[in-house]
Amino acid sequence: MYKTFGFVHDDVFGRLARVEFSLPADGDYAYLIGSFNAFNEGSFRMRREGERWRIEVLLPEGRWHYAFSVGGEFTPDPENPLRERYVRPSYKFDRETSVAVVAGGEALFHAPSLTYLYSIAGRTHVVLRARKGLVKKAYLLDGGRVEMRRKASDGLFDYFEAVLEGADEFSYSFEALTKEGTVEYGPFTAAPGRLEVPGWAFESVFYQIMPDRFAKGFEKSSLTPGERFHGGDLRGIVEHLNHLEGLGVNALYLTPIFVSRTYHGYDIEDYFHVGEQFGGDETFEELVRVLRERGMKLVLDGVFHHTSFFHPYFQDVVAKGEKSEYRDFYRIKGFPALPEGFLEVLNSSLPWVEKYRKLKEFEWNYESFFSVWLMPRLNHDNPRVKKFVRDVLVHWLERGADGFRLDVAHGVPPDFWRDVLEGLEGKAYLFGEVMDDPSLFLGPFHGTMNYPLYELLLRFFAGGMRAEEFLNGIELLSARYGPFEYVMYNFLDNHDIDRFLHIAGRERYLCALAFLMTYRGIPSLFYGDEIGLDHFDAPFMERSRKPMEWNEERWDREILNTTRELIKLRRKSRALQVGEFVPIVASGGVIVYERHHDGERVIVGINVSDRAFEIELPTNFIPVVGHADGKSLPPRSFFVGRWGE
Repeated sequence: MYKTFGFVHDDVFGRLARVEFSLPADGDYAYLIGSFNAFNEGSFRMRREGERWRIEVLLPEGRWHYAFSVGGEFTPDPENPLRERYVRPSYKFDRETSVAVVAGGEALFHAPSLTYLYSIAGRTHVVLRARKGLVKKAYLLDGGRVEMRRKASDGLFDYFEAVLEGADEFSYSFEALTKEGTVEYGPFTAAPGRLEVPGWAFESVFYQIMPDRFAKGFEKSSLTPGERFHGGDLRGIVEHLNHLEGLGVNALYLTPIFVSRTYHGYDIEDYFHVGEQFGGDETFEELVRVLRERGMKLVLDGVFHHTSFFHPYFQDVVAKGEKSEYRDFYRIKGFPALPEGFLEVLNSSLPWVEKYRKLKEFEWNYESFFSVWLMPRLNHDNPRVKKFVRDVLVHWLERGADGFRLDVAHGVPPDFWRDVLEGLEGKAYLFGEVMDDPSLFLGPFHGTMNYPLYELLLRFFAGGMRAEEFLNGIELLSARYGPFEYVMYNFLDNHDIDRFLHIAGRERYLCALAFLMTYRGIPSLFYGDEIGLDHFDAPFMERSRKPMEWNEERWDREILNTTRELIKLRRKSRALQVGEFVPIVASGGVIVYERHHDGERVIVGINVSDRAFEIELPTNFIPVVGHADGKSLPPRSFFVGRWGE
């Protein structure tokens, strides 16, 4: 069951609800899982009190889908009759879940907090929330009377927004016109909040590289058999920087490069050294040096939800059991941590693929990432784990990294990240992998991988969603994210999802790319996107990791040239980086919007439908990229242009 025990003030969301979740005790451990942590064990571990598992969580108001993981078994709330099917294609989730409705009873809500009152690029955004369907019109009173735009709606609330010039403290109140009459709300006196973010982040276009799959710079003498290595390394990246610079990207995000036995590197054995298969520490230093010479930034992948089974700390637990000084470093359920016969198979001469299959048949005595024996889960309640993670981050930031992407961030308690990352915010760009609603992780991070936006992009550009619903969806994210939206890591592709080109087709992929490069947030490419790299024959989670194609005769030149033009436009346009978003048309398969800042105005039109859309553009419109004749937008096409003088 769940119960709400009032509200507490919060600097980001204005207030948070104190919600207790509990269920009858069963199993040897339990986690609360839900849309607030991508249904992932790790972040909300429940405590046993008598005959019940319990946990209290601070949640923003809204409808939350949730369940419990009891001893590793997915368990909807047996005491809550409200259930719904919950589907998230991005992480292949499709199950019946329980639903918690968390909301206060007020007609109107506003608080001078980061998502309701914030400044960016010299302007102030003011957001008012109203009970759904109550308010016909809303006005901001700040010495004048400014009509607020109805920004978005969800199942519980309507959101209204006004945007003002300036970013100083001011006094204001609200006037709402309802069916019952006029309601006044306020007054407030406050300065708008600001994010502390490295300035370069706003100007970045990222390029994600999985080093093993990108380019080979030297020959390898030994790689773990059966692990699908392709032999790419950091030297290969150095040798292809001309390609990346010519593309226009100015920031790289590399998947893990540290000591590991797998090609993907998400099972780390040594966090303080670069794996020899990637070129070791010397090649990393060379990469940092040449990136600096070219004015390019470097973000590394931090894996702190789990380590490798072969990490020295876990090996100490395997060898010494309860006497190990690292017994509390991991989530050990009991000793011995491994069943009899496990090590015998592990150390046998069997081929690696067969050995791995046999090891999966055992039941081990520790928690791990998605029940994979190779990735034991860290104990994030242990202060020594916090110090360890902090030491790793500082080590690489001091050696030239400009930021970190934090892996499985939703599987780690938000307070852990808050403690570990404190003080690093102004020095590095920090974003987390959160595969669902990121609300609880906004604050510890500058932004997150924007999976909610990705799912909307899938549905609009490849799934038939109408533009009206798409616009409401992106504006709803904007209302919930506030200024964080401008530093979210936006993508069409990454190493965990199918290639967008494969899903949407070539023309609609280019339309989605145009949106990505002209929308709020930090855009990114996955290696090969720029040349039309598609899937290859491989198991799920591998299909999108096809090795980079360096034979230029096989490149899609239209995709390459369009990508270059869009990146060039993005890099030069302050309006696209930090400008206000103003919707103009949202109808059927067509969306038209403007981005503007400090006199610069960029207009974007996208038609994902199979019919031409008539659009009359003014004579001072100057096309820059795409198809624009001033009269119509062809099927499955886009344009980006500027307003002339």
